[in-house]
This record gives sequence, C-alpha cells and structure tokens, in this order.
Amino acid sequence: MEFDNSHDGELEPLIQIQAQECDIDQAITIDPLGHESAAELLSVPPEVSGEGRELEVDVSAQVASGGPDEPALGVEFDSPEDARAFYSTYAERIGFRIRNSKSFTSRVDDTVIMRRFVCSKQGRPSKKDPFDLTKKRRNRSSSREGCNAMLQVNRRDNGRWAISRCVLDHCHSLGILPNPSPSVQKKLAKKPWELLVCPAAETHQNGLGPGGGVAQSLLEYFKKMQTDNPAFFYAIQVDQNNCVSNVFWADARSRMAYSYFGDVIVFDMTCKRNKRVVPFATFTGMNHHRQLILFGCVFMTDESEASFIWLFETWLGLMSGCRPVSFITPYNESIASAAAKVFPNVRHRFCKRDIFSKCKDKLLGVYSQHLSFKGEFKKCVNESETVEEFDSCWRSLLSRYNLEDNMWLQELYAIQQKWVPLFYRGTFFGEFFGAPKLETMYKFFQRHSITTTTLRDLVTQFDKAMVGQFEKELQADFDSSHTKPVLRTPSPIEKRASEVYTKTIFALFQEELSESAGFLMEKVTDGVVRIQCRHVLRVLIITGILTLPDEYILKRWTKNAKSTGFSCEDHSVYQNNSRKNLTWRCNDLCRDAIKFAEAGATSAVIYKVAKGALQKAFAEIFAAKKGSFSNAPGR
Repeated sequence: MEFDNSHDGELEPLIQIQAQECDIDQAITIDPLGHESAAELLSVPPEVSGEGRELEVDVSAQVASGGPDEPALGVEFDSPEDARAFYSTYAERIGFRIRNSKSFTSRVDDTVIMRRFVCSKQGRPSKKDPFDLTKKRRNRSSSREGCNAMLQVNRRDNGRWAISRCVLDHCHSLGILPNPSPSVQKKLAKKPWELLVCPAAETHQNGLGPGGGVAQSLLEYFKKMQTDNPAFFYAIQVDQNNCVSNVFWADARSRMAYSYFGDVIVFDMTCKRNKRVVPFATFTGMNHHRQLILFGCVFMTDESEASFIWLFETWLGLMSGCRPVSFITPYNESIASAAAKVFPNVRHRFCKRDIFSKCKDKLLGVYSQHLSFKGEFKKCVNESETVEEFDSCWRSLLSRYNLEDNMWLQELYAIQQKWVPLFYRGTFFGEFFGAPKLETMYKFFQRHSITTTTLRDLVTQFDKAMVGQFEKELQADFDSSHTKPVLRTPSPIEKRASEVYTKTIFALFQEELSESAGFLMEKVTDGVVRIQCRHVLRVLIITGILTLPDEYILKRWTKNAKSTGFSCEDHSVYQNNSRKNLTWRCNDLCRDAIKFAEAGATSAVIYKVAKGALQKAFAEIFAAKKGSFSNAPGR
C-alpha cells in the first residue's frame, strides 16, 4: 500500500489555496482555476483589454532588457516566491495590491510549472441569486473592477523562473494605499484554516469566541453529529494559549471497518503535503475489494512530535488499544519518533512513493540533466533481491552520477530498512505485485471535487463522499456473493479460489495462476527458498496438491472477511481496566449494531426480520436490567 502522488490525466482542482506567507499590505484570496491546460494557456492569443497592453514571450527566451525595478519579459528569479515579492514591491511603489491567481502543475512529476499574480481588482463580482434563501449573505461591496494587470512566471529547464506574460496597465486609478486596520492585517496574513490557531488575545477578532468562527462552527457540527450518532467521536488538542491546534474525529463505521481490516494502516498526508488543499490527514486502509476505507480524520496545524503522539494515542484508544500489524507514513522524523513510542511492536515504514516524490525536488538537477537516472534509481530500489546486490547497485549508481557527497541520498541510505522493499518483505503490507495503485486521499478529494476552504463545508462534503464509498463496498460485496467468475482452467485450485476470494482478489489470483504455467520446478536441498506467489502455485500443481490449503488463504481477502474482526492481543488490557470497561463495551456493541444494520437493510423482507429480532433483543435487555435492579443490595 503506497501513496500515489502522480496526477497523470487528471484535472486541476477547482479551487486553489496558495500556501504562502503574505505581507500586511498584500491581499490574498482564493480563485477558481480555469479549465485550460498549461499548454493551452501559452498558445491562446494574448488577452488585451481596451486600455491595457500585454507583454508575452516564449518561456525559453533569454533575459530581456529592462530596468531591475520594472517587470520585463524574460527576467529570471530563483523561485516563484521571489517573483511574487518582486511584483509586490513594484505594486506598492505604483499604488495597487496583488494577489495569487492561477497556477499549473506538470503532468509528469506534479511540480508547479507556472504561477500567475494579478491586481487585487482583477475579475468581476460574483453574481448571487437574490431568491436563494438557503445561505446567509452579507450585503457588502466588492473591490473587483475587471482589471487585467498581471504577471506570470514559468519554470525553465534550468530550474529558474522567468516572466512569460505581463500586463502593465490598469483600468482604475493608482495611488498611495491606506494602511489596513489591525484586524484586516491579521485576516490578510492568515489562510482560512490558520484561524484555528491564535493567541488568546485574538480570540474575538478571528471568530473563535461564541457565535461563530472557523473552529466554533466545526465543533458545533461535531456536537450535532454526536447527538445524532452517540458512537461518533471527536477530540481536540489545544496549544499553550488554550487555542485549538488539532482536531481528530471518527465515526462508528470507521471503528467497525478497523475491526475487519485494521492489520495495515496508512497515515495519509497527501492533502496536507499538497499546498493547494487544507491541512487534512487521514488514517486509511483497504478492504477485501482493495477499496479505500477510512479509520479516522484530523485537521493538523501543528506537526510537532508531541502532536503526533497525541494523535496516535487518541486514535489507538478509540480503536480499543488494538494495534495494527504494519503502519505506513510519509517520510517525517517527527512522525517516525512518535510512531516508535506509540506503536513499539508495529512494523513501521515510510511510503516509498512519497520518498520518490521528494527525490524529484531534492535531486531536480540530476533528474533534468540525466533522464536515465530515474529509471536506474527505481530499479535499484525495487528489484534488488539481496542486501549485497542493493549495496553494490547503490554504490555504482552514486559513482556513475557523481553523487557520493549528496546529503539527501546519504540520508536515504541510512534509513534503507524503513523504505526499501528488500528489508520489509517479511511483514504484511497488503501489497500485490503489478496491481493498480491505491487511491490516495488527495486523489479522492479531486475525484469528488471536494474543494471548499470552509472547514465545516469540507467535512460535510467529505462525509457525503465517504457514504458513496461505503455504498460501493456494499455493491462489491453483493457482486462477489451473487456472481460467479469465469474460470480459465479446470484446476481445482482455481475453483476453490473462486469460491472463497472476492471478485477483485480472485482476478489477481487468477492472473498469478495463469503465469505460473510458464515455470519449471527444481528441487533444492539447502534450505528454504524465497519464492513469489506464482511459484508457490506451480509447486502445488506439480506436487499434486489439488486444492488450495486453508493456511494459504488469508481471511481478510475472502468474501467472509467481515464475519469476524482480526485478532488483537491488546483487547484484554481494555476489558480488564475498570476505567475503560464502559467505553470498551459501548464501542464493541456499536460495531455489532452497525454489522447488524448492514445485514438487515439488504432487502425489505430481511429488514422486517431484523426489526423483529431487535425488538425482541430490547425486551430481553430491559428484563435483564429490571432483574439486576431488583436484586441489588438493599432492595
């Protein structure tokens, strides 16, 4: 199970949040992205208003002439932040403000290749439906006047950024800008989610007090969820000023899913790492159909080791102290340290694709100058069979590209046991060779167009999307139970597998079985040999084993995976702890109740039976309670 950071063939999100620090006099807003690609943007005719003039040039042009204080085509910068600072200084001197607008990322490596900065008066006021009474709106004026002034920079092959488009004229008057009020300064300097954290003196200004605010609205939503569903859980971490820093939540369905498929856990931070989305992270896994399932969510504004320890301990307590078999996280020292303290006996490793993604930034010059390096690097990591082979290949790679002194590669080599597949093959991580990549939470956000920057709205949209994900799981359960796959061979092994495995897992098994026909077997006498699944199948066939042994069938991939949860040695700790007894019993009953509801809602007839059984169960519970009360001491 890995994070997939690629964005091939996918549209950019509809809303872009620029993660960038702002000066006090710079207005930062959130603009919808257009639908054109980066290539289309450079190929369309220049947008010229009646009053403005636009400069445009191919991004490969050399540095143009012009004063160092004036925007000019081809002027280069070390980073887009430097370009923005340059344009901001120019705007302050001329008499206007700027804000971030569009940006585009490469479809090859997901890095930003274009940034555009515009006048704060760019665009037109949004049209509002006066008859839409479902939303409360404030009657306020807009600063948008349709100004076309802008500056655009593109990333060149050498890694530097050059001005490729520039509109200098404005459709409004320019002049000395008044200093914004202190409250406006604070709002301009914060992103929407940063209002969660503040000094105590700022509580009133940013709306954290009673009656509104980002955190207040979110917590009110969680309280309503808990009222509607007592099994819903949320926890808040506050900083030294007693202000909200991190918020964690999970529902009963997440806890139930963990009881079935909690052997492999991924701490997914792809939304938080991608600066266009809010600081949202999740505990995820995969079910017996290899679908994404959720074990908990968190808004994180503090990434200290103490915060991760709080988060992991809170999540583990919610899951009745039952630790997973394996734990996958992005490469982060604070996370690694926290995981070692909270999950001491769990096999923790870093996400390999997350490290490969970081390599694109850390080794940008090597990747751009040597196109063959990427393939050789991945081959060294993924295909090494022994430690000696990996060490030899690694040293050869560094020598060939003159990277012996590269600090990043030295750092990766020092933690090789945490991310190179050779070193964790003996631990179950739920991976299949050649299987499609699993969906990350960032891609899940894109697929469901979850793009709002209001935290409460985001949670609402996310909950609706997860309901759809749960319905897909139920449909896959139905398909696996009521359809029979087409067999390719008369092998009893294949027939047995089709009866026990889900439709998705059987398709992968069937492919392995077909490939096993091309192998020959040779008897070895010097011990156990590590072989892959298709080799095992070939050995079974040649040795005359006609059915798939039960010990080779992992229940979490079968149609009956949800009949019982996976075993957990830590349950006794929570059952025997008197302070945890009530919580543990409630959680355990909630899991059973949801399981009961799933089975009882499959048809009208079964629903009627389930309701009758539930009423009978309630009657027995009330009778037992009455009997316990009557037999109490002193009665």
